[in-house]
Amino acid sequence: MAKKLIELKHINKAFGDNVVVKDLNLYVNDNEFITFVGPSGCGKTTILRIIGGFETPDSGEIIFNGEIVNNLPPYQRPINTVFQRYALFPHLNVFDNVAFGLRNYNRVYEELKSNVRKSHEAKRRELIKAMQAKKITKEQKAEIKVELNELNKQIDEEIWEQKEALVEKRLEAVEEKYEKIIPALEEQIDIEWEKDDEVKAAKARINEIEEDIEAQVEKGVSRAKATKKYDAELKKLRNVANWTELTRLEKELKQAHKDKAEEIKSAKSLMMTKKQIKEAVLNALKLVKLEGYENRKIDEMSGGQQQRVAIARAIVNKPKILLLDECLSALDLKLRQNMQYELKEMQRKLGITFIFVTHDQEEALTMSDTVVVMNGGIIQQIGTPEDIYNEPKNRFVASFIGESNIIRGKYLGEKIVEFMGEKFECVDENFEVGEECDVVIRPEDFDRVDPSKAKLKGIVDSVVFKGVHFEICAIIGGQEFVIHDYEIAHPGDEIGLSVDPYEIHLMKVENVSEYDPSKQE
Repeated sequence: MAKKLIELKHINKAFGDNVVVKDLNLYVNDNEFITFVGPSGCGKTTILRIIGGFETPDSGEIIFNGEIVNNLPPYQRPINTVFQRYALFPHLNVFDNVAFGLRNYNRVYEELKSNVRKSHEAKRRELIKAMQAKKITKEQKAEIKVELNELNKQIDEEIWEQKEALVEKRLEAVEEKYEKIIPALEEQIDIEWEKDDEVKAAKARINEIEEDIEAQVEKGVSRAKATKKYDAELKKLRNVANWTELTRLEKELKQAHKDKAEEIKSAKSLMMTKKQIKEAVLNALKLVKLEGYENRKIDEMSGGQQQRVAIARAIVNKPKILLLDECLSALDLKLRQNMQYELKEMQRKLGITFIFVTHDQEEALTMSDTVVVMNGGIIQQIGTPEDIYNEPKNRFVASFIGESNIIRGKYLGEKIVEFMGEKFECVDENFEVGEECDVVIRPEDFDRVDPSKAKLKGIVDSVVFKGVHFEICAIIGGQEFVIHDYEIAHPGDEIGLSVDPYEIHLMKVENVSEYDPSKQE
């Protein structure tokens, strides 16, 4: 069973008189790719900002992993955001942009604090609920406040104790690690120093060889030919004479002391070392296919490359949740399509929760495990891309997600529906006999047939070539129908249509208007 990572309970948010989110309830599972989709002003970005901590709800609870985080600032939440305009630092190169969070955010300490707070969350909720009770005296309220303050003190003390214990554990690990490395290097260096006679012998032999080479050159032999037979021997002798191994070992020992000092500093602060940061940044850049771009300036990058830098910066410190706010909208069509697949693959590899916001229906269907369709601050439908497309809950979802022909009909019982004056078989049956319903048929689900054999027939009004198919608009019984077909038709042609029962979807008649792009911002 999937684990709930985020819960939003009864979230309301208004800006002045404009209510943008109305009593929203939703949960997001761990390692899920969930997309909020809807027209401009529907509240999807506001929800994203509430989850990220950039907006505070007027009422309701944001619960992360069992802890209410309404008052937790963004930097204390295990969440990173990729903004629509990337928000990169122009004065920093690619490496420093990606490394910024690692140098300025203590993920380990924030997780420690979160775990301690979560262990006392039930008690804290109980006290707050008691304080909000209607029948409570001032004395009782004062007592609860004292209890809450004591609880907060206890939480702070536990955080401090656990931090000290973790620091001590890390310091012990550093000491244990270098207890083996440094003495081993020192021992090897001592052994090298004992090779003094060997070094002197090597230098003497080099002198002999060089004298022999000069003698042969004086006799008219070329230097290259005279040297050739000594090449392998000279290489070995020079390594000994120059004490190459000693130089390497001393350099390695110096670096080990330096690494130890840095790791001790890192252990005390619970932050990453420079070496760890470099490794993490290079791994993040590799994941977004920007290897070798570490020193590139931001203004030397294309839009697509800048977006990859923003994603690398967001994922480098391994957040539990990644928020993506229409981050593909500035890209050209081909790059946008490529990034859709890459983001989905990235989410699979990272194993973290992605919460994506877009107004592009195709993008939502392509990338998501779960789609949340919003309009007017209200969730219209939640489901898989297949459910949203094939089983829309109301006229808005049917018209906003893809194209739909929506016709008013009547359910006659026994999986028979009547519309446009004709009876059709269908697969839906959760309707009363005689109940009005909305019939949804996608444009690609119509089959063109000879008009003499068709239940639905009319006149072609217009035809547009869409590359893969023709989009045909036809007037049938005074209503416009949209049909997608691979064969061309011409305005004025008579057209006949049939539709299979499983392509007819019935919806309850609700007071929800269709999506009208002309009325959106």
